[in-house]
Amino acid sequence: MPNYKKPPVREALIDIRVDRLPSTVLPELERLHEKLKTNYSSKQTTYEIETRLEMQEASFAARQKSHGIIGYRFISSDSRKIIQSKLHGFTFNRLKPHPDESWPGWETLRAEAKNAWELYVEITKPREITRLAVRYINQIVIRAASIDLDEYFTAPPRVPKDLPYQDLDNFFGRVAISIPDLSATAVITHAPAPKPFPNSVTIILDIDIFRQQRMLLDSSIVWETLDRFRDLKNNVFEASLHQKAKDLFL
Repeated sequence: MPNYKKPPVREALIDIRVDRLPSTVLPELERLHEKLKTNYSSKQTTYEIETRLEMQEASFAARQKSHGIIGYRFISSDSRKIIQSKLHGFTFNRLKPHPDESWPGWETLRAEAKNAWELYVEITKPREITRLAVRYINQIVIRAASIDLDEYFTAPPRVPKDLPYQDLDNFFGRVAISIPDLSATAVITHAPAPKPFPNSVTIILDIDIFRQQRMLLDSSIVWETLDRFRDLKNNVFEASLHQKAKDLFL
């Protein structure tokens, strides 16, 4: 993958799931903050919320029910890094809200996530992993009032050619691809950004690589697998864009 000066990553995350732990572990998950608060000054409690749609006469009403605390979020002072320590697993999020901000790169992200994950394992002592994932949510900002998606993306959502109406007001495209050699799935999503930048077209290219199966808790295998997921993510990214889009990041 080229060494882009301005990679369009909006958010990247590493997600590792385990069998749900008993709620008696929650005090230990909270105390994990003591080992991390030098770089993650804020702490938030995470709740499990169930939402149900109920029919009331001629309309639906949403009912929410809390099932209690499931973990904690530790947030850096600049709000760019988040560690999620939960009963069912661990997530490391790295954010870059503005496209012109610098991006630390995979090695930095991986090192911070690995350090926090090892602290999580030390406390929770899970036997197996149930799911592994690397996900990159890219925001591609094109300084134009309108664009032809086909000029920038190799496989965007399209209006059927035989329709006389070709102006695309909105779109959402999602494909899931089986990756047999990694026992994984790649999910690629195209959509407009919910909050586009002014005087621009902003497109989300979301690439989620995951394996949902049990594997032994072997640290070297876990991180080698995540490295391979990241390499696959790069291949998907490059294959999804025409050069006109890639030139935006040089």
